[in-house]
Amino acid sequence: MSIDIQDGQTSQQTAQSNRFNMYQAVHKGLRAFMADTLTRIGRTDFTDPQERSESAEQLRSLLHICTEHLAHENQFLHAAMEQRAPGSAGQCAQEHVEHLVHIDALGASLSKALLATEPQQAAAWLQLYQALSLFVADNYEHMLLEERQHNAVLWAHFSDDELHEIHDALLASIPADEMAVHFRWMLPQLSHPERVGMLSGMRQGMPAEVFASQLDLARPLLDARGWHKLQAALKIGEVYHG
Repeated sequence: MSIDIQDGQTSQQTAQSNRFNMYQAVHKGLRAFMADTLTRIGRTDFTDPQERSESAEQLRSLLHICTEHLAHENQFLHAAMEQRAPGSAGQCAQEHVEHLVHIDALGASLSKALLATEPQQAAAWLQLYQALSLFVADNYEHMLLEERQHNAVLWAHFSDDELHEIHDALLASIPADEMAVHFRWMLPQLSHPERVGMLSGMRQGMPAEVFASQLDLARPLLDARGWHKLQAALKIGEVYHG
């Protein structure tokens, strides 16, 4: 896959920049999760059992989230696109198949690195790091393709109300533990207006005590400035600090 870095947004996309964009927030989180995991694998001291274990656990979590993310997009976004614009999801659907192959290969590479004998460890962990770097690079391009081309299709064929319905159904299908991982990686990567919008929506859709528990999770994810700006925007006080 090759993306023209000069392409940017078309005039149509620029005009529709206020449309509901269901890719943006989750992809920001995934990019951060992938980058952090890649650099963590690269710096892992493979002679230290605890570091090996912790790095392996993060990589397994990433691969699981990526697998589930592909399934969610296939079930909810691709299905909707194909219903109203047949063939519009074809390229990304094929890339999803390829990503699943890559995920299986990365799992095998991780197992090989963890089982490597001392003389084999350096080569095995380098091989894992290089394979993961290719996976991350491919996914970065893939997500940009979705954000540009898939959004153009969705905006052309669906109203924002319909897109919110699709998004709500997608979110309802995600187990709580998976959602917690997305929240951990997504929230710090959002711009302040995006963060306020997301949490305002959450507050409208859940009981006050549940929203308070989400804020307890949010606070340590943000720096002091980010947290204070969020407090001010949401008009919340110390009662939500946990």
